[in-house]
Amino acid sequence: MSTLIEKMEKHKIILFLFLLATLNLFIFWALYDFHPNNDTSGFIDLINFFRGIDISFFVPARYLNPFYAVIGSKILFFMSAEHSLIVTNIAFYYGIVFLTYGLIRRVFKNNFIGFVSTLIVVSGYAMLRYSLTQVQDIGGYFWFLLTFYAGWRWWEDKRRASMDDARYDFVKSNKLWLYLGGISVAFGLLTKESGAMGALFVGILFLLDRVSWRERALNFVRFSIFPFATIIINGLRGNDVNYSSARWFIFNWKVYAEENYTLLKWFGVHASTYNILWLFILIGLYFLIRNRKNLDRNIKIYLLAVIPSSMSYYMWSLFIARTVFISAWFFVPIAVYGIYNIYIKGRWFKRLAIGMVILAMITPYVIQSTLRYATLFTIMDLCKNNIPCTWNYFWKNREYFSTTGDMLYFEYK
Repeated sequence: MSTLIEKMEKHKIILFLFLLATLNLFIFWALYDFHPNNDTSGFIDLINFFRGIDISFFVPARYLNPFYAVIGSKILFFMSAEHSLIVTNIAFYYGIVFLTYGLIRRVFKNNFIGFVSTLIVVSGYAMLRYSLTQVQDIGGYFWFLLTFYAGWRWWEDKRRASMDDARYDFVKSNKLWLYLGGISVAFGLLTKESGAMGALFVGILFLLDRVSWRERALNFVRFSIFPFATIIINGLRGNDVNYSSARWFIFNWKVYAEENYTLLKWFGVHASTYNILWLFILIGLYFLIRNRKNLDRNIKIYLLAVIPSSMSYYMWSLFIARTVFISAWFFVPIAVYGIYNIYIKGRWFKRLAIGMVILAMITPYVIQSTLRYATLFTIMDLCKNNIPCTWNYFWKNREYFSTTGDMLYFEYK
């Protein structure tokens, strides 16, 4: 019993984080349920196809992202396709909880920043609106984040090795983190294409590594084995449905990019994705600049290396919160760094900082509960940017949006 208590004391932060994450999950379930989305039917059709059920049609692009379909048909075959999506997403949800805490705590060497960053990530607007619904986005986030974590653990091992010659041979031979990062990229490709973008983070670490170019090339090969094999195999699989990822990418840019990349939508999507957090991000940037001379070098390296992966959502034609959210592991730690620097200033500042954390966690729920699943920009387009028309349609159908998923039902006259 004493050993159990000692272990619980040692891991109390992780246990507390698990309890809060579970509470957040139950609150989401009570308020919104595990909602269908306009993409849900395509994912369900593919799961049923992999189960050997005759279906009239499935979206060929989904065939190239078969991870959920394999899980739903081979592992969770005893439950409905809808429930297999939900269970898989819940598993990824907890994975994101622990990976976020582990990564940010290691980078900033600070339990407060790691803990609060995790709470803000899992209660983010994109998580509430999209990720815990019956779609595959949270799976992409998980593989994206696992690549970050594996790459950073590899980086840490190398840094420790350079400071401790006695451990050098052991750490030098330990390339498992690179292989894990490569596997994460491969599974990211099979889940959501954006899930593979963590590879850019590891690539920047390779460039910053102070070793010979030969060693960098070897590390790149170790990291790339599984992603390269996956690209080849998935390319061959594409012949089954006469489709390819490149064709999907080009088609979507031609069809959706022009209407998605407008200044209004750019502002609106970013505002909804991080909402009140933008104020805290500015505060965090202020403290980062002010403390730059004393800032740990690894924090600087992380923030530099994470930028390309975080900004990769500009590659996607659909500019919405669930694509923008892959930048959370860049923006959220910056915001929490600002909150932490307020927290350590004294008693009254602690209360202010805790209030900021609570506000950051509650605001996405307020936005989601207000907007429901309305596609505001689509309504604005159909109303030709007429604000009264947009508002009247939204208000008239607000209950409909809460029960049908992220679909448009336009009957305004």
